[in-house]
Amino acid sequence: MFGGFKVLFLFLPLLFSLAPIFLLLFIGSKILKTIFSNSSIHKSIHNSSKERLHYVELMIHLMAHAIKADGIVDKREIQTLFTFFQSSLQFNSNQLRWIQDLIHYSLQKNYPLEIILQSMNQEFQSHEKQLSIELLMAVIMADESLHKNEKILLDNVAKDLQIDTEFYNQLKAKYIKSTVSNYDILGLKENASTEDIKKAYKNLCKQYHPDKVQHLGEEFKNFADKKIKEINKAYDNIMQTAKA
Repeated sequence: MFGGFKVLFLFLPLLFSLAPIFLLLFIGSKILKTIFSNSSIHKSIHNSSKERLHYVELMIHLMAHAIKADGIVDKREIQTLFTFFQSSLQFNSNQLRWIQDLIHYSLQKNYPLEIILQSMNQEFQSHEKQLSIELLMAVIMADESLHKNEKILLDNVAKDLQIDTEFYNQLKAKYIKSTVSNYDILGLKENASTEDIKKAYKNLCKQYHPDKVQHLGEEFKNFADKKIKEINKAYDNIMQTAKA
């Protein structure tokens, strides 16, 4: 046994001398892994159009204002924003890592709201701005409460982006409630006339038509398809109930 320990003691200096090499190899592998990971993210993101990327960036900068509006960075609001890109737009894993970084970066910084809204007005049409205001409302209501500062933000953004009043009221009826009915989806009261129901239905179908967001990428087009299905279902349910 003593002879075994002697051999062990002979190897100890060798192990200590090789330790820095093993450490360098370990660190190097970690760096390479990060480089390849960032490379795949870079490749995935830059395959998208500049217009689409800028639209997503502006949306997230705007959402950062919503998340911080009540003075509390609520995880539910961040999760709602992330889930929008994960589930509704079905971004891939590389794109989602970019979204995570962008959310974190936007919350750290404080991009002027007026610059964000000015860019949206200059570069995008009404249907793209309507999608942004709906996401803004969904993020704000993720904690199931509406702070006075959040309401002020919503109203100001809707005004500055020149969001159609009827559409904005429809969103408020849908999101600022504990439960959502078929009438809420169409932005109507339950005593709405058949004429009002048909009018609201036609307006929403125009606003969420997939062709209007096709230039932003397949994900946004798919999201618009889902919205149209939701609107169609709500309309059909209301009309079937009226006939019964």
